[in-house]
Amino acid sequence: MRASRRARLVEHVRVPLHRDGYALAANSAFTAVAGLVYWVVAARRYGAHDVGVNAALISSMMFLAGIAGLNLTNVVVRFLPEAGTRTARLAALSYATACGAALAVAFVFVVGVGEWAPSLDFLRDDRLIGAWFVLSTLGWAVFAIQDSVLTALGRAVWVPIENAVFSLLKLALLAVFATLLPVYGIFVSWTGAMLVSVAGVNFLVFTLLMRRTPARPARATTLRSRAFARYFAADYACSVAWLSASNLMPLVVTAVAGATANAFYALAWAVSLPLYGFAANIGMSLVLHGSREPESLPALERKAALQGARVLGPTVLGVVVLAPLVLSLFGGDYPEQGSTLLRLLALGAVPYFVLTLLLSVARIERRFRLAVAAWAAQAVLALGLAVPLIDSLGVTGAGVAWLASGCSVATAVLVVRARRGRVSRGIGAHASPLAASAPPPR
Repeated sequence: MRASRRARLVEHVRVPLHRDGYALAANSAFTAVAGLVYWVVAARRYGAHDVGVNAALISSMMFLAGIAGLNLTNVVVRFLPEAGTRTARLAALSYATACGAALAVAFVFVVGVGEWAPSLDFLRDDRLIGAWFVLSTLGWAVFAIQDSVLTALGRAVWVPIENAVFSLLKLALLAVFATLLPVYGIFVSWTGAMLVSVAGVNFLVFTLLMRRTPARPARATTLRSRAFARYFAADYACSVAWLSASNLMPLVVTAVAGATANAFYALAWAVSLPLYGFAANIGMSLVLHGSREPESLPALERKAALQGARVLGPTVLGVVVLAPLVLSLFGGDYPEQGSTLLRLLALGAVPYFVLTLLLSVARIERRFRLAVAAWAAQAVLALGLAVPLIDSLGVTGAGVAWLASGCSVATAVLVVRARRGRVSRGIGAHASPLAASAPPPR
C-alpha cells in the first residue's frame, strides 16, 4: 500500500506542471516563514511608526518598479520559451527596458514626491536616501523579472534557492542596520539584499543556465506584430491594476490613518502575501506549460485549479484560525489591531486565485477582455472603498475593502463564465471553463 502511494506521488511530481508548480509553491512557503521572521525582528527593533514608514517606502518602490517593468514578468514567461537562439538577447533586452523605465519613473516620483506622497517627502530632502530609493527601484524591476526568466528557462527549481538566499541575507542585514540606521534600516536591508541577489542570479543565468538549456526552435511569434501589441497592452493593464490595488493601499492607509496604522496593515499583509504568491506561482506554471501545450489547456487548467485548491484552502483556514497567535510574535499592539485585518486579507487570497486562473488562461489564448475588466474593477473597488471604510472602521476597513472587492469581482467572473460556458455547450463548442468566458479572437 505504501509503495503504491509512493509510486503515485512520484508519478504526480514528475508531471512538469506539478513539478514546477510545487517548486514555486516551495518558494512561497519558505518566503512566508523567512518573511515572518524578518518582520518579527523588524517590529521588535523598530517602533510602529518607523515600521509604517519603511513599509510605505517598500510598497512605493514595488509599485514604481512594477509600472516600469511593463509587465515583462509575464511576457517573459509567455514568450521566452519560444525565442530559440534569441533567448539571451530577449532576456537582456527585457532587463534593459525595465531599468530605463524604472530610472525615469523613480526620478519623477522623488522630484514630485510632495505632490503624490507627502508622507514620503523626506526622499527629496535627504539626497542619500533619495538616490538609494532610485537605485533600489531599478534593482527591483530586474528582481521581479528574473524569477520569470528562470521559470521560462525550465529552471523553476532555482527560484526557491534564490529567494532563500535573499530572505536570509536581508535578515542578516537587518540585524546589522538596526543599530547603524535607526530609521531606514528596514528599507536598506531589504533592498541591499535584493541588489546582491540580482547580481548573483543573473551572473548565473547568463554564464551557466542559458548554456545548459536545450535550444528549441524559435516559433513564428513576433514581438512587433499587432497581435502582440494587443496582448501586451491588455496584459499590462491587468498588471497595473494589481500593482495599484496591492501597493497603493499602504499609501492610502498612511494618508488616512497615519504611519502607525500602516504598520498594522503592513505586517498583516506581509503574513498573508505568500498566499497570493502561491496563487500567482500556480498561474505562472500554467502559463508556461499551457503555452507549450495549448491543445492540453483544459486538462492543465483543471490540474492547476485542483493543485491550488488543495494547498491554498487549508493554508487560508490555518491563517484565519491562528491570526492572533501569529501576530503575537510581533509584540506590541499588533495582535489586537491586526488580527481581524489579517483574517480578511488571508480570505482575499481565494477570490484572487480565481482571478489569477482567469488571467493565466487569457494569457495563453490571448483573449483579455473579461480579464482586463475584472482586474480593473477589483482595483477600483478596493481603493475606492478603502478611504470611507478606514474612516469608519480604522485599519480593518482596508481589509474589508480588499475582501469585498475580490469576492464581488470573482463572483461576477464565475457567473459570466458559467453563462458563456452554457452558450458554448449549446452550440457544440469545446473550450476550457475559463477560456469560455473570453471573447472571440479579434
